[in-house]
Amino acid sequence: MNNEIPSVWLWVSGVFFLLGIVFFVAGVAVLYKLLRLVEDMKPKLESLTEKVDALAVKLEKVADRVDETMVSVKHSVDGVGGKAQGILGSVESLTTGVTSRLEGLTPIIAGVMAAYKIFLTFRAKRGHTKTPSRAIALPAKKKKS
Repeated sequence: MNNEIPSVWLWVSGVFFLLGIVFFVAGVAVLYKLLRLVEDMKPKLESLTEKVDALAVKLEKVADRVDETMVSVKHSVDGVGGKAQGILGSVESLTTGVTSRLEGLTPIIAGVMAAYKIFLTFRAKRGHTKTPSRAIALPAKKKKS
């Protein structure tokens, strides 16, 4: 029985371990570079955080002002709405009064217009003048030859 390890196996193992060492050293170098990058970015991140905090405070102040303005606008709109409702109520009562007065005058106006038509008809029958409505509304007919 031969207990000897084949030489090919030893070469493959050696290359594998050598590549492992190379990749480990490369990984340590990359981690070192990332650590340096994070350390360089830390002051920038801190200043950015301060700016964001200051901006948040300003936004809160603006939001408070907007809330105050909205409350003021709501009060103004409510006041204008109340005045508009009062004006509409006055207009409605005025139109109701005028309508009721005109309802009483409508039969009188219709009677006067009917009497005027009758008067024009009698006047036209007596031969004084032509009926104005017929003279205006219908042109004279031409006789057929």
